[in-house]
Amino acid sequence: MTNYSIIIPSYTIGPDAYREIPRRCSLYGEKAVVIGGEKAMAAAREKLLAAVKDSRIEITGFFLYGTEATFEAAAALEAESTVREADMIFAVGGGKAVDTAKLAAIHLEKPFFTFPTIVSNCAAASSVAIAYHPDGSFREFVHYLETARHVFIDTDILARAPYEYLWAGIGDTVAKYFEVSLSARGEELEHYLALGVTMSRMCMDPLVRYGEKAIEDNRAGKASYELEQCALAVIITTGWVSMLVSRRHNMLYNGGAAHALFYSLCSLPGFDRTHIHGVVVGFGVLLQLLIDQDEEGFEKMRDFNRRIGLPVSFSEIGVTLEELDQVIPQMIADEDVQHFPYRLTREMIMNAARRLA
Repeated sequence: MTNYSIIIPSYTIGPDAYREIPRRCSLYGEKAVVIGGEKAMAAAREKLLAAVKDSRIEITGFFLYGTEATFEAAAALEAESTVREADMIFAVGGGKAVDTAKLAAIHLEKPFFTFPTIVSNCAAASSVAIAYHPDGSFREFVHYLETARHVFIDTDILARAPYEYLWAGIGDTVAKYFEVSLSARGEELEHYLALGVTMSRMCMDPLVRYGEKAIEDNRAGKASYELEQCALAVIITTGWVSMLVSRRHNMLYNGGAAHALFYSLCSLPGFDRTHIHGVVVGFGVLLQLLIDQDEEGFEKMRDFNRRIGLPVSFSEIGVTLEELDQVIPQMIADEDVQHFPYRLTREMIMNAARRLA
């Protein structure tokens, strides 16, 4: 046995979540810099400044992260004297903004706090960053980073964000339960892995129950209970689960056929530029359920996809069965399906795909 540590970030959620900044952050110093996207910082700026007013924390600068989450963008931020002199970093925005700020904070060995402004992914609560090349193409996953010291989720800001982020975030998050539970099937798991697999159910149940209403409320700009519950599933639960079930002893419980489908389709010209990750992954759940011969689960999730407008056929994502057949070798080789309870075959995938043509 070897020693290991599990760090799960705490969070505050609600319309006045930022008021907790002085209490949660003062322990780490007095100077904070904000790194984020242009729209995200515009949405959060006044609330951030109001939250630290009359406290010992001073926001000494606001910095745009760039356009892609790259090592080059992080290095540019690290070169800024104001960033280097800060005691802590506030990462504001969506996944790419937060991940860029993470990379800079970790390299500078500074504590960071996250302020998600859209409900699309778990970057704010996970210890993983997705790094891209400057041209926007995928570069690598950066694992085992420090986590945020605290996550501040302002539900009023989330309610004013475009609903498409929530829509795609739901598709991506629901996949977590089906992929994690299948990857761990039949295994005797250590405490933290068992905890992550058990917790993954909360990546699915609240979204199936509240997702339709949450999207409706998001479109109306309403910070409802349903939107809050979905935000917690997408941002917090998925982040926690990802950290608990990620690589150990060369095993990957964190992915599955839904993600492998998306990554393999990205080898088709222009696919990754015209398709939203979470939307395709949400459709990929249906393919995985058919591969696994889970008819009950398939019927349930096909109905859910229809209710919230996620795809239920390959034609809806503009992919033919012939194109799918071309990318099956990449799908079978993808690391997300290497820890399945059985080996995927071309026949399994195509038999399932014909049901979704």
